[in-house]
Amino acid sequence: MQLNRKLAMAVGSLLAVTQAQAEEWEVDSAVMLYNETDSMGQDRVSIFEPVVSITQKNTPDDYVKLDFVYDSLTGATPNGANASSQLQQFPKNNPGYYVKEGYAPLNTNFEDTRIALNLSTMKPIDRMSRFTAGASYSVETDYESVGGNFSYLKDFNNKQTTVTVGGAYTMDWVNPSVGFKDPFSTLGSSTANTTTSASGGGEKELSTFNFAGKEKNTLDMILGVSHVLNSKTLLNLNYGISSTSGYMTDDYKIISVIDGTTGFAQDYVAEARPDSRFKQTLKGTVVTAFGADSLHVDYRYFWDDWDVTAHTFDVKYYLTVGEKLTVRPHFRYSAQTQANFYRLSLTQGEALPKYASADYRLADMTTLTLGAMATYKLAHDLSLSFSMENITQSGDSSPAEAIGDQRTQDMFPTIDMWTYTFGLKSKF
Repeated sequence: MQLNRKLAMAVGSLLAVTQAQAEEWEVDSAVMLYNETDSMGQDRVSIFEPVVSITQKNTPDDYVKLDFVYDSLTGATPNGANASSQLQQFPKNNPGYYVKEGYAPLNTNFEDTRIALNLSTMKPIDRMSRFTAGASYSVETDYESVGGNFSYLKDFNNKQTTVTVGGAYTMDWVNPSVGFKDPFSTLGSSTANTTTSASGGGEKELSTFNFAGKEKNTLDMILGVSHVLNSKTLLNLNYGISSTSGYMTDDYKIISVIDGTTGFAQDYVAEARPDSRFKQTLKGTVVTAFGADSLHVDYRYFWDDWDVTAHTFDVKYYLTVGEKLTVRPHFRYSAQTQANFYRLSLTQGEALPKYASADYRLADMTTLTLGAMATYKLAHDLSLSFSMENITQSGDSSPAEAIGDQRTQDMFPTIDMWTYTFGLKSKF
């Protein structure tokens, strides 16, 4: 409770000081609807997400911003097991739910709620430099996170070049409702060696400032350079690193243990992931103006010590239609390689690896995004926006390591995702 009071006092003091100098307030609100299905016709996760951002701005380099996000997630999510031509039950011999023949196993009891707050500010130091600082907090029924960030920006070359150095630190606590499982503990027996969560396992309610469970810490750093190439073109280059240590195993995910000849699941075991990850990114952005229009092109290269690499291309074009309407088509393509401990399944009788996960998000896959956004000015200080995007995620449906029955099944159903966002922005 003392932490709650201190946080409230700090936020209140900061906003009170800046309000006395306020020149402009901006409220940016939006509601996102998200839904995904797979190529087998199964409905997966649905999300309802309202977002509100309040900004008090003196100048573009002098502002305070408060963001609020609420997520409500429902539906079904893959549990990690393989599709089979046989009826499957989870846990095996002690069923909580069944999966029909030929379908990707989904846990249909998936439900979660998240609340996130972020306070950020930018302040000038002198005519050629400024800094940003921020604090964030988010909580879910089984997860809690608190973090802070800081960056320093310095202009050179008559403000045509800007160098940015920044960092962030985040502490997360995971507390799964199913409890913490020992690596590769079997789910086929009621005597599987599990450790209950700090709240006793089972269903939990959203609880702020609990800080219970196993911890994960992340340190991020970034070095960026922006340069005005000419009167119409801006170039931005960023290099970032991220070091995470702590508990990263997903206790909701399992791995099929199959017969080495038939490919049928004999049991299911808990996954195990490394307790550290070091990620690096290189990103380049070019923004070019064409009269009242502009083109934004991004390329991002990602690599880490889990042997995951990814290439991402992102293109947006802002098209001005008359005095009030702006239309922004969007194209994004990303290709990712699998983690070095990703396994389609484990084979009964073979020695267990040190780490293994069947989480499709760690597999080879490509993601294609096509969408558009339209923004309409109702008045000088009031605008409406609507965006719609389709995201298609696909992987290897018939991997070379498939055995027996696995070869007759779709090992990576294509996932089709739709997002719809309705926004309202006002200034006063």
